[in-house]
Amino acid sequence: MAGSPRRRLLRLDLRRGSTAELAEAIAAILDETPLRMDDRVQLLGGALVMEALRPFWTDDRTPLEAHEHLRAHDPELADAIEAIAPMLLGRAEAHEESEAAVNAVEALLRSREP
Repeated sequence: MAGSPRRRLLRLDLRRGSTAELAEAIAAILDETPLRMDDRVQLLGGALVMEALRPFWTDDRTPLEAHEHLRAHDPELADAIEAIAPMLLGRAEAHEESEAAVNAVEALLRSREP
């Protein structure tokens, strides 16, 4: 796919694009965002988990039940999800905690303004 990243994205046929072309398109989209590398990893990791569980996470199943169905269908993918889930959760929690800390400091500073 020659040309600028935006032009290549516009010309890409999402229904007929190869895996490599689609991966390149996703990378090009991410390159157009202000996301840092760790945020990109968090986004893509979360998307992987959601995509892996989506066929099994129906209205009547809990996340654990969906994961058990995934394990029965594709044990290797279930292992991968189990391996990255703690990292994704830890990063999400750290991000939330850091935002809360910044907000608390800002509130404290505002309360001390004359």
